[in-house]
Amino acid sequence: MKRKGNLYPEIYKFENIVSAFNEVCRNTKNKRKVEYFKEYKCTYISRIYHILKSKTYTPGPYNVFTIYEPKERRIVSQNMQDKVINHLVSRFILYPALLPCLLDVNVASRKGLGTKEGLRLFMNFHRICKMKYKTYYVLKCDISKFFASIDHEVLKQKIERRIKDADALKIIFDIIDNEKTGLNIGAMTSQVLAIFYLNDMDHFIKEILKIKYYVRYQDDFLLFHPSKQYLKYCLDEIQKFLEKEKLMLNRKTRIYKSTNNFVFLGRTRYGSYARHRSVRRKLKKQIYLYKSQKIPLHSLISSIICYKNLCKKGSNF
Repeated sequence: MKRKGNLYPEIYKFENIVSAFNEVCRNTKNKRKVEYFKEYKCTYISRIYHILKSKTYTPGPYNVFTIYEPKERRIVSQNMQDKVINHLVSRFILYPALLPCLLDVNVASRKGLGTKEGLRLFMNFHRICKMKYKTYYVLKCDISKFFASIDHEVLKQKIERRIKDADALKIIFDIIDNEKTGLNIGAMTSQVLAIFYLNDMDHFIKEILKIKYYVRYQDDFLLFHPSKQYLKYCLDEIQKFLEKEKLMLNRKTRIYKSTNNFVFLGRTRYGSYARHRSVRRKLKKQIYLYKSQKIPLHSLISSIICYKNLCKKGSNF
């Protein structure tokens, strides 16, 4: 695939800045901050335009906080101006340069894909393998501390193979290097770069290991095959490949027989919640976190509404 050039001028076009500004306002939960941002809309847009056109952008500091469900994670939030620039870099540099090379079995963080598509492929592969092989095996892999383990130099080399615009590369590298190690969970650029980081592994599994039935959501991925021995071989090869990417699999990685029931994206192969991840257990944990003053009341209410809507969907994926 040819390297993309002439990308940087797109991010300081007036209409693109306005579009990113409006998108950030729609998706920001802190409405008080949004109202202030809208009140000085012309000032912010003008400032962003001049910063980007003069190529003087420096990423600002992050607001760091911790979430505790489904597990403890460090999340970052940016100020409104940095969010707009982050969206511009994602939409007009990273999307056109990186997304065309991604495989459709990599379902995370892309329009028309996501969790629902991942679960659809997951259950569809089960049905196909059951009809073709009757007995088959599934290699379920999970990468240890994925976002925090992403190596900056490896990532930059991968990006340079897709982008030749020097100004575009500089602003991307500045955003990456704003964090000492890994990528921050919460920034739009981080989501795009994370799904791109394992793209070479996707091609390796599909084209070198010849795994026909394969699906990945970020660092969680499945390989279906009739031979357990071949999946053991694949596991060894994937571990060797990930060593070059400065990553490693965690202890949850294992091979399952088709008769075993296991969890992918929070669901069993029948589309229902896993017993050990029941809604009741999750809500008890959220209530405990609220009583411990680790999460605010609005977060608890949002969780209750979210789980209520998920339960309505049942297994219709």
